[in-house]
Amino acid sequence: MAEEIRINARLTGEDAKRFRELQEREGLSASDLLREALREYHSAKSRRRVDAMALLQSTGFLAGGEGPADLSSSYKDHLADTLEAKLPTRVQERRR
Repeated sequence: MAEEIRINARLTGEDAKRFRELQEREGLSASDLLREALREYHSAKSRRRVDAMALLQSTGFLAGGEGPADLSSSYKDHLADTLEAKLPTRVQERRR
């Protein structure tokens, strides 16, 4: 035998208005409308969630860069060195 539950719910305000509008527009009984809404909600919430790490690894994107091995722990030093090479912060006298 199929499982069965009985639901009593009170809707007020905008929720009641939306429910009645949907009932009239779709031509559904209250029970049929609730069943359909539950099925749609369940479907939306049951979709397999994407595992971001697995997705990145499968595309080869993860760890796909070049640079020093210690970049994650010393990025500020590397950035300062790179910027210093491009834009010196001190004035240097010309050698004669």
